[in-house]
Amino acid sequence: MHIARVDLSYFFRTKWLLATLIGLNITDMLVVGVVYKGMMGSFNYFTFFAPGVIVTGLFFASFDVGRRVHLGLTEGVSQYYLTLPVSLNGLVLAHLLSAGIGGVIYAGILAAIAAAFLPSLASFGTLILIPYMFVLSMGLAGIAAVLNLFSNAGERYWVFTEGVQTTMVALSTVAYPITVVQSYFPSWFVSLIELNPLSQGAEALRSVVSGSASSDASFNLLALFATSLALMTIGVVSYRRVFTKLREVGKI
Repeated sequence: MHIARVDLSYFFRTKWLLATLIGLNITDMLVVGVVYKGMMGSFNYFTFFAPGVIVTGLFFASFDVGRRVHLGLTEGVSQYYLTLPVSLNGLVLAHLLSAGIGGVIYAGILAAIAAAFLPSLASFGTLILIPYMFVLSMGLAGIAAVLNLFSNAGERYWVFTEGVQTTMVALSTVAYPITVVQSYFPSWFVSLIELNPLSQGAEALRSVVSGSASSDASFNLLALFATSLALMTIGVVSYRRVFTKLREVGKI
């Protein structure tokens, strides 16, 4: 827990960067959402897009743990952690916990601001989703662990991160309804987009905003939890591999 607290503190030390990122997310939410709403007639794009921005913010915040681990590998911080009386599993769990908490806090800030325009977000349904969003954030951090595993200590990590983030956001229902996606892609590919954890998280929030049990066919709370848990498991295995190699060889 101490390592998780220290790791999380690095996330909040860059206060101006966080403020800038939050400002950019809110700008996307308001400008894109409001402008497109005016262009689409009866379809309220702002109501649709705002939950997508919140989940995207959670995604980028959870990925920040990968950046911290990458810097830790190159600056000797991870090597120091391995000298402490902490198990390998404990070190891995600490990083994933900090990613989960950081992602939920960041998404919570966006949700609180969005609630000023979408009052239905300030509801008991949103509170129920917090544990699922926490697991989702830890699962998304597992993807960053895989990138740490394959990028080693070089600059390739940043390239991999940019590619994965762009791909996952684009191939999700963050910005496009699943009905639109179905008109452009075959059914098997649409199923993959529905299983995208960003799609699951966005649809979960949209169900709260709309007040319905399910706002779209791609929303399934069990699928959200199962997908996140699977990604988190992959992250545990990947980080264990990274830190085991680091302990044995001394570098990545």
